[in-house]
Amino acid sequence: MSDHQALVEALLMKSILGQDLVDTKFHLYSGRSPLSRKTSQLQALSANDVVLTARSEFFAELLSRTGPSDATFVDFDDGSVFEDGMALDDYGYASDSDLEDEDDDEASQTQVSDKITAPPIVRKTSESDENDDDSFVMAGGRGKIDSTICDPIPGLPPQAVTPTTFSPIQPVVNCRNILVRDTAFRTWKALLLYLYTNKLVFSPLKSQGKPRADVEGPNPSTLWPCSPKSMYRLGCKVRLDSVRDQAFCAIRDSLNAENILQELSSSFTSKYPAILQMQVQVLVQHITAVPVIQNIPSLIRKIVDSQLPHGADIMIDLYQNFLLQHHPQALARANAPAEDSDSSQSDDESGYVARPQQSAQPLSWHELPKSPPPPSPSS
Repeated sequence: MSDHQALVEALLMKSILGQDLVDTKFHLYSGRSPLSRKTSQLQALSANDVVLTARSEFFAELLSRTGPSDATFVDFDDGSVFEDGMALDDYGYASDSDLEDEDDDEASQTQVSDKITAPPIVRKTSESDENDDDSFVMAGGRGKIDSTICDPIPGLPPQAVTPTTFSPIQPVVNCRNILVRDTAFRTWKALLLYLYTNKLVFSPLKSQGKPRADVEGPNPSTLWPCSPKSMYRLGCKVRLDSVRDQAFCAIRDSLNAENILQELSSSFTSKYPAILQMQVQVLVQHITAVPVIQNIPSLIRKIVDSQLPHGADIMIDLYQNFLLQHHPQALARANAPAEDSDSSQSDDESGYVARPQQSAQPLSWHELPKSPPPPSPSS
């Protein structure tokens, strides 16, 4: 029996015996207000500690309180203090595409009514425009109510699902409540599903021009897609290499000649050297494509104008890829470790002992050799 199957059977046994399956509730923001530049729509996800600690060393440390302190996780008893959201600068990832952009008109009406009985209408976007973390791209014509907000965890009976409202949180007795400050509800939901089922589904990048609704499928309760960028970031945070690597592959497979320059210019790319190196390799593969030829001057201008914090790294990696393809031997010689002084003085097969060369010292004017005098007329 696999470890995963054993966990599932343990949960089923607890359910049959009527034991509580929820040990921890994670509270996360699912929305973003471009008008107020704050997160919004705090929602909760339930989890079983046995599953989390068995699947992840990070969660074992977090839930046992044995790991280093992390300010992005906040234990609380009364969640009303967090209902108003938090500044995007404090959230730490303003361009997180798994945060759904609220309609400003709907948000203003919500503030006036002061009573919320249903989720506000939001516009779904896929990967948000990360050329500038202060800008938000609204995907026109894609607005709809999020049908995944109240989706049950697969396998749980429908009556176990509590309809989502945005009234003050009522903490569950004997259940630990944790606010996650820097991750979207959608991303964390996909992570929990992975820990339970080993399944990960990713949304397309916004730069691909595909709406997220195309990948949600007819039964969203068993398919919770998230941004591969957001999941890569979370996979690095919780130290799950398998999650990080799957997200990495999803990002790479989403790149093409049409969007590689946009993705290479993003602030997300600037934070992860492995992503940057991979994207430069993709750029080299498409270097003769018409969209790249047409738009690469704009990228270079941004680098020259210091608009990209990782501009120098782009140019360095691009140059190294050029050397690797066209002058690999020269690159190998340049990267070869320099011999230390001891090895440079060792005897070779002919018995010759190499001596360190003395550095040439510049000659002063009086040390220059004098020209011989001209011959005398009498000679």
